[in-house]
Amino acid sequence: MDATEAQLKEKLEHHLEQATKVAAEIQALEQGDQVPHFDQIELPAHALGQRLSRAIQEERAREVALAKLGRVYCPDCKKQCRVEIEPREVSSIDGPIELTEPVAHCRRCRRSFFPSADPDGLR
Repeated sequence: MDATEAQLKEKLEHHLEQATKVAAEIQALEQGDQVPHFDQIELPAHALGQRLSRAIQEERAREVALAKLGRVYCPDCKKQCRVEIEPREVSSIDGPIELTEPVAHCRRCRRSFFPSADPDGLR
């Protein structure tokens, strides 16, 4: 593990600790003076974990899509095509997310294709 990765992991750990404390405080305020059943602690915590997972998936997919911006070659006619970004809603195991996908449009062939699915299309 390099120094940058170690610093990022340490930063993430710090922010997760802070988020944990804030989430627990919010739960305590929402639950008031009652003693909660464990499922009243577990279910909101799990929902927050799923929310974080969806946000990470969306951000990482956006980073990958933006890396594909520029021009690629049509897999059929080999004409250079411009890549655009299009949002698409998909269902992840943690719920719906909006993916940011790179889509190339070939005017000659009158078709669209996904450069990330065609590693030979990048030149």
